[in-house]
Amino acid sequence: MLVTGATSGIGLAAARQLAARGAYVVVGARDPERGLAIAAELQRTGAGAELCELNLASFTSIRSAVRTFTANHSKLDVLINNAGIFALRRGASVDGHELTWATNFLGLFLLTQSLLPLLRRAPGPRVVNVSSGAHRYGRIQWSDLDMRHRYSGGGTYAQSKLAVNLFTRELAKREARIATFAVHPGTIATGIWRDAPAPVRVLLGAILTSPKRGAVPLVRLALDEAGPSGSYFDKLHPAAPSPQSLNEADAARLWEYAEEITAQKSENIL
Repeated sequence: MLVTGATSGIGLAAARQLAARGAYVVVGARDPERGLAIAAELQRTGAGAELCELNLASFTSIRSAVRTFTANHSKLDVLINNAGIFALRRGASVDGHELTWATNFLGLFLLTQSLLPLLRRAPGPRVVNVSSGAHRYGRIQWSDLDMRHRYSGGGTYAQSKLAVNLFTRELAKREARIATFAVHPGTIATGIWRDAPAPVRVLLGAILTSPKRGAVPLVRLALDEAGPSGSYFDKLHPAAPSPQSLNEADAARLWEYAEEITAQKSENIL
C-alpha cells in the first residue's frame, strides 16, 4: 500500500502501524533522503517497505512517481492520500496553482486517477482520503479556485478539504469496486501547523491529539471493515459531512475541472 506524506506526522505513524500489521508499505515522500530513512526503519522491523519519491505540488513529479511505481508493481491494494499543507500566506506550485489547492486536492486527484489501473487490478482495493472537520467551513469558490483574490489560509484549506470530500463521493460513484473513504482524523499535532506563530504552536502541541492516535482511523479504514464506499468518518465513526459535501452536481463539476486542469483522463494515464 502507498501512503503519501509518510515521513512525518500522521503519515509516518500510519506507515509504522501498517508495517506492524504486516503490510508492505510504500513510503510516499517529497524528501527522498528522509523517505529512504523511513523505509529502512520499517525494514529493520521485518516489514517490507520502499520509497516512492513524490511531490504532490508537481504534476511532473506525480507522473514520474506513477511510472516508477507501475514499473515495480502490478497492482495497488490501498492508497492512503494523507499528504497535505496549511499555509497562512499564498504560495504557488510549479504548475502555477495556489499551493494548498495544488497539494491537498489537485495532486491528490491526479495521483489517484493515475493509479486507478493498478487499483482496479487488486482484489479488494481501497482509497483513504484524509479530510478535516474544517471542510464544514469550506465553499468551492468556482470563480477563483486558486484564491488569487482575497486569499485566506483557513478558507483555502477548508475549500481543499471540502473538495476532498466531494472527490471521495464521486470516485465511489464512478469506481464501484474501489472502496473509497474520507476521514477526519482529529486535530493533530503535526508539522501542518508549522506556519503558525511560535506561541500558538506550543499551545497546539500541548492540547492536540498525537499523530499515533490520529493514524488509527486511517489504518482501520485501510485494513478493516469500514462501511459503505463514499462514507465520511469523524475519527473512528461514520458521520454526516457538511451539506456542501453531498452536492452531486458540485462533485461532478469538480471532477471535470480537475480532469481538465491535470490534462489526464483516467483511461489514458499509463
